[in-house]
Amino acid sequence: MTCLLCACASSNGAEEEHVLIVYFSRTGEQAGVGTIETGNTAIVAQDIAALTGGDIFELVPEEDNYPLTYDALYEYACQEKEAQARPAYKGNVPDLSAYTTVCIGAPVWHADWPMILYTFFEANKEGLAGKRLVPFCTHAGSRLSGLDSKLAKACPDCRVTEGLAILGEDAQNNPEAVQEAVAKWLKKLGLLQNRSQ
Repeated sequence: MTCLLCACASSNGAEEEHVLIVYFSRTGEQAGVGTIETGNTAIVAQDIAALTGGDIFELVPEEDNYPLTYDALYEYACQEKEAQARPAYKGNVPDLSAYTTVCIGAPVWHADWPMILYTFFEANKEGLAGKRLVPFCTHAGSRLSGLDSKLAKACPDCRVTEGLAILGEDAQNNPEAVQEAVAKWLKKLGLLQNRSQ
């Protein structure tokens, strides 16, 4: 996926990166924005894909029992965390050997990754080994909540970079500012693909 026209762009080697974006996102009632049709984290994941030229894999639960109302989802997520649940997801993760960097995103649930992310971490431990892992999240005020250190603990054979936290409210209502923040972050990490626009 190297762009020959981008050679002027990247003294940092971004053109040599092969990026996969793995994310979990929810629709329904969300804090600060009401009912949404496109998940907050999905919006950020799509921005990352557009700005890196990366591929996307969405973690979709095999059995989607997640409530659509905010308060009920909050309680359900709390129960999953207390039970240390490992919800299964649909489909097969792309061949991780094809990627040098994996961006991993989700909403912050109870100052942690949603439990389905731990399913992904554990099922793909060997494939993720040696990769650069790039955490990102959406939140309602809790910021990154240590998701970067939790990712490093879950995937000790990986290199975890600086993460990005985006307010869910901004993802829905201020997309231009979010894309700008994503671009600035990706540039700092050497992942921003050069574009003519």
